[in-house]
Amino acid sequence: MNTPAAAQRHAKGYVIDPGDPRWARLRELITQHSLKTGDFILSSGRTSKYLFQLRQTMMLPEGAALLGEIIVDYMNDNGIHCVGGLELGAVPLVSIAALASHLKRTPVDAFFVRKAAKAHGARERIDGHVRAGADVLLVDDVATSGGSIIKAMEGLNQESPGCSVRKALVVVDRQEGAAENLAKMDIELVSIFKRSDFYIDA
Repeated sequence: MNTPAAAQRHAKGYVIDPGDPRWARLRELITQHSLKTGDFILSSGRTSKYLFQLRQTMMLPEGAALLGEIIVDYMNDNGIHCVGGLELGAVPLVSIAALASHLKRTPVDAFFVRKAAKAHGARERIDGHVRAGADVLLVDDVATSGGSIIKAMEGLNQESPGCSVRKALVVVDRQEGAAENLAKMDIELVSIFKRSDFYIDA
């Protein structure tokens, strides 16, 4: 359950207070390693003059450590003990969160959802650990329309229909409709950053 301090920290859809030094340092890393300008086609199919290539930050040891700590703190504040998301963007985040939860001694279950079932073996869509009836935090690197989060939820519902999803967390919300689309499904989108937190000349 949210404490008063947590409620203040998560005001206005932020996962962490922008006054927190971890937020400022992570923004520096993203600006340096992950923010690209040019002509891009996003996973949503939209075109854009800028791109957040967040794997470049998630694969840095410092970036991974900061993200894991922030995500697990949010999960602990909200009493959520299971985290997952759609391949490929969510896989590093899920792994980072799982390791951080162990180091903090508040272990969580972690999984990822395949875009399509495997053609061999058990042919499952979910890899990892999901407890029956779990309250799940879905994560992704960037949200534009929210499509990847919706696909992850569909895969979760297909194989673990008793689970619930109240919240989704992304590193960067591009502020292009994802929050509104997910709200229609009774899912609150929260983010560590919003597009407006970066200086983008595009």
